[in-house]
Amino acid sequence: MKNSNKILHYLLQKNDWVKANELSNYLSISQRQVRKYISAINNKEQIIVSSSQGYKIDRKKYDNFIYEQKHTSTEQEKRHKYIIQKLITHSQGYNIFDFADELYVSETTIKKDILMIKSFINKYKLIIVRNKNIVQLIGNEECMRKLIYSFISDYSFNIQFFKEGFHLFEFHYDYHEIQSTLKNAMKQYHLSCNDFSLNNITTHLIIILNRVESGYQLLESIEDKHIHKESSYQVTLMMNNYFMEEYGIKFNQSELINISLIIANNVNQSHMVNYDNLNLCNIHKYVDNKYIEITKNIIQMVEENYYLLPFKESFISKFILHIQNLFFRAHNNFHVKNPLADTIKMSYPLIYDIAVFIAQQIKQDYDIDLNEDEIAFISFHIGSYFEDNSFTKITRVNCAYIYIEYYDFYKTTLKKLCQKFDDKMAIMQVSAMSDYIDEINPDIDLLILDAGITTQFKTKSVYVKPFLDLEDYDKIEEMIEEISFEKQRNELKDYILNFFNEQLFYKNPPFMNKDMTLRQMTSDLSHLNYTGEDFYNDVLNREALSSTAFHDIAVPHSLTAKSAHKSFISIALFNNGILWSEDKYVHVVAIIGINDNSRKIFSKFFDQFIHIFDNPANIQKLLDTNNFDEFFNVINKLFSSNNKQ
Repeated sequence: MKNSNKILHYLLQKNDWVKANELSNYLSISQRQVRKYISAINNKEQIIVSSSQGYKIDRKKYDNFIYEQKHTSTEQEKRHKYIIQKLITHSQGYNIFDFADELYVSETTIKKDILMIKSFINKYKLIIVRNKNIVQLIGNEECMRKLIYSFISDYSFNIQFFKEGFHLFEFHYDYHEIQSTLKNAMKQYHLSCNDFSLNNITTHLIIILNRVESGYQLLESIEDKHIHKESSYQVTLMMNNYFMEEYGIKFNQSELINISLIIANNVNQSHMVNYDNLNLCNIHKYVDNKYIEITKNIIQMVEENYYLLPFKESFISKFILHIQNLFFRAHNNFHVKNPLADTIKMSYPLIYDIAVFIAQQIKQDYDIDLNEDEIAFISFHIGSYFEDNSFTKITRVNCAYIYIEYYDFYKTTLKKLCQKFDDKMAIMQVSAMSDYIDEINPDIDLLILDAGITTQFKTKSVYVKPFLDLEDYDKIEEMIEEISFEKQRNELKDYILNFFNEQLFYKNPPFMNKDMTLRQMTSDLSHLNYTGEDFYNDVLNREALSSTAFHDIAVPHSLTAKSAHKSFISIALFNNGILWSEDKYVHVVAIIGINDNSRKIFSKFFDQFIHIFDNPANIQKLLDTNNFDEFFNVINKLFSSNNKQ
């Protein structure tokens, strides 16, 4: 790790003023060099502030800096985008020397860029040909539009087609007016879709409109005998009339059928659904029975694999609709862009992992490949389950209620406590103050006491008024969540620490890449009888669905317990990092295996494990260790100090 990064990590870890000599000793460099590194870090933005007390991170500026780093293209990436966009809009080709002049680089650099671009556009079934100094993009119009879509789909919602450096559109189109017109047309024919799909259709319409206006039309005849009878085709005709009046553009028959298919693939396949009244008794009115059975089978596997409480009917009914729409898109080789895919994956690891598990089942049983956008949409549904069942993450808290005896008024308070917190706490002891013994039961986590009672016990306590109000409930709720989290963390800590083993620890191993890392680590696991020989393929199958890299750690794992003979965590630390996917480097690789005996703790363990490693200071502490004993001591402390955020 570079010294500049080490300085940032160290200051983040301290979260306080740090003297120059402390940084000098930590890095084994002079204080003058420390000042040079800090000056370089602060070159564009003063992330590190200085005073007579030393140096300190400006957290707000640091967070902005990290965000911009993740979302800012490199100069090379900017050149590649510029070149591709110019080639798309100049069908006769573009001169290499013009590229060099416009981008202020040499012709040699442009030639290298074009070689790299060739491999990128292969997946769109397009090629670049060169005749002397002229380079040209060759391919059919449908593939060209897919490439254009890949550029602008990231600008989802409030799309800015005319951002500086965006060269795909010569004409101005009012995104919001087009979308509003489309929405009204769909409404007339009782078609509905969510905002993601509506944005998707609008984006495609603008691409088609621009290409036709620029002289490029679909000429291939699209065969679909029934499309003219569909509502989506009637909506297309209305949009065609609108584009004729507004832009003077009229689509040919191939374009009309293409647009109609785009609309059909984005709308809900179950028309006029009343979501409020939807249930498993009437779902068959809107969905084919096969999708009902498919969804029920998937839900059952999720419940069994992740040890979850049963899914509610309302969830299953809506998820059945989603599965039908998903299958329809898949069969038509169509997908909807989800701009929140990366955010969901990084913010909710467990929810995303369950969605990946569902994607794997669909792949295995129905030979349908789901991309990360579709997996993210499944995550929305799974996330709603956890919202409705937040108590599944709560470890019950043992309470004692101590009251001041006055007739039997305490019974009213006790009844309210039981009704309000029945699923979160167990009242194990109820005593009048006069009967209260000096020794507290060690199993009691929380004391709830009437106001006016004093106690010397260290047990956490909440004082409540004689007649419970909202303030009392909030205080108890907050304390229950705090204690529950601590209990759960401590229960997991001792359990999980047994998963680590010196034989499964690697510090700066000679693995050159991701493939070698996975192959060697899983081979060692097999030889040590932690896994069966099929574990390697299980890990690769999970990785193929979606990268397991979360920020600075990769957590390869199998989605089932079949190939793990016993639970383990195999750790590899790379001080210089290792390339995991495209431009994504990680410094920690943790291969996780959970067998059937431990599967029930996976849903509690996974999020917390990622949470610990989602912190640069924690990563640095682990990278600073030299052997397994040092690593184990650090990981022990991290689990102990891992506070709820």
